[in-house]
Amino acid sequence: MFGCCRSPTLTRSLSNYKDMACSRVPLDEQHVTEVSGPQGRERTLPALHPERKEERGFVPYTPPPEDHSPAQVEEFLEHAQFISEDLEWLLALPHDKFWCQVVFDESLQRCLDSYLRLAPRGIDSSCLSLSPAVSEAQRRLHRSVFMVFLRMATHKESKENFITPAVFGEIIYDNFLFDIPKILDLCVLFGRGNSQLLHKMIENIFMQQPSYYGDLNETVPSIIQVFNTILERCGLQSGDAADNEPLKLSTHTRFTAMTMREENTNQSSPRHEI
Repeated sequence: MFGCCRSPTLTRSLSNYKDMACSRVPLDEQHVTEVSGPQGRERTLPALHPERKEERGFVPYTPPPEDHSPAQVEEFLEHAQFISEDLEWLLALPHDKFWCQVVFDESLQRCLDSYLRLAPRGIDSSCLSLSPAVSEAQRRLHRSVFMVFLRMATHKESKENFITPAVFGEIIYDNFLFDIPKILDLCVLFGRGNSQLLHKMIENIFMQQPSYYGDLNETVPSIIQVFNTILERCGLQSGDAADNEPLKLSTHTRFTAMTMREENTNQSSPRHEI
């Protein structure tokens, strides 16, 4: 009975959408026919296209207030709820719409970046004094952010929903969906309690986009120099110029965030590569 109420145009649009999802063609090669405009004209677009993005308007993250005043706590709870609901909406989107939002929505990327930069770390003393309501709001938001990054790091969700691996590597790299500072922040924020999923996430990122190896090799010497500077200022290391010079990594060596710890504990074993 309900089928009789559908317009022919809507039926064709739904049919095209269903065919697209069931065709086992990668998202980067799919096209979809949609109805647009006041006259209901059909148009065919690539499935991954900026005009298929929803106007959602994600807001940046702000950390829990330090002074715990009722007004600031209420503001934080409201703000955190907005972000959590937006991210849960994002996670519920079908594969093609999710990627349109991720790639073309700058407000979403600003929101995710702000969380990675400002979210409380496990070593922060402020985490110990959060009220139950604030802790629960932060926990919900924390999980949603992790699930978004996990989905962003997955090029194949099912037999029907996937992106060509090489194209996936270009998408995440060229659009700065991941970079080395973000990956390091992900390790700090989510490594505890999510190590297996995090390992798979980072493994797939490096596997599909080897350019991250070069970025990591360029980043590590600077990080080492920062640590050496801290040690020197704390009086734990001499100010010898040789000690403060950035270390140069071998061109045959590939460090990854997930294998550095293993390398340090077993210097004699070969390096693990993602």
